[in-house]
Amino acid sequence: MTVDFLLIGAAKSATTSLSNALAQHPEICFSNPKEPEFFCKENWRDSIDSYHSLFKKKTAKLYGEGSTNYSKFPHYNKNIHEDIFNYNPNMKIIYMMRHPTDRIISHYIHSYNRGHEPIKDINTALMSNRHYLDTARYAMQIEPYIKYFGRKNVLLLFFEDFIANPEEVLNVTFDFLKINRISLNLKSLNSNKSFNRRVLHHKYDNPKTVFDKIKKAVLVLQNYFNSDFISQKPKLTTETKAFIWHNIANDIKKIEELTDRNLSHWTN
Repeated sequence: MTVDFLLIGAAKSATTSLSNALAQHPEICFSNPKEPEFFCKENWRDSIDSYHSLFKKKTAKLYGEGSTNYSKFPHYNKNIHEDIFNYNPNMKIIYMMRHPTDRIISHYIHSYNRGHEPIKDINTALMSNRHYLDTARYAMQIEPYIKYFGRKNVLLLFFEDFIANPEEVLNVTFDFLKINRISLNLKSLNSNKSFNRRVLHHKYDNPKTVFDKIKKAVLVLQNYFNSDFISQKPKLTTETKAFIWHNIANDIKKIEELTDRNLSHWTN
């Protein structure tokens, strides 16, 4: 088998919901877990069989996965675009974008609540960690994929469209993948909200024993009373907003050109 398409991001742009929708399609076999992050590893060639074992259905028309770290260049595998091309030169790429400031805030909240970000003040964190800005530089992330796979094999979607009319966006995606349009249970899609208090520190992922599972359940309950949990949208200072705009203005213009779409509302 060969993986046929990748939903590469952007992170915190409803990629989990879109992945869940695609996984419901009878012609698609989606990976389990959704984000194997396989091509983030420079030695991925050594474990292709293990990667393929994540796809349980052996008779699917298409195989796909949704690792958002594939669009966090240059923080993972600086050769990732060429590596994916070497694996499958006919790979189709799906990339969903969101209002950059909203995405950055959501990214920060998730990172802090999951224990990946030690700084609780968002303005300080954004100034000291390029990860948030680089992930919101959509043109920088997607242009290398267009270079390798061609514009016709890269689908650019918008978070706002998916929220407003998910069925229409799904039909566009089905057409891009050349599979039948079908109706899906849209209520079952996971919104994956950053304020979800079921989110725990990443060290509690994948409990191995019964005791660990019980401990995780207790911690979920305790999280509702965790004062260190960010449960409200933090505010950006004027200086931070200017810093973000300075870094992403040119990228927004490039995305406008690629999509023939006015994105002036992204500057607000």
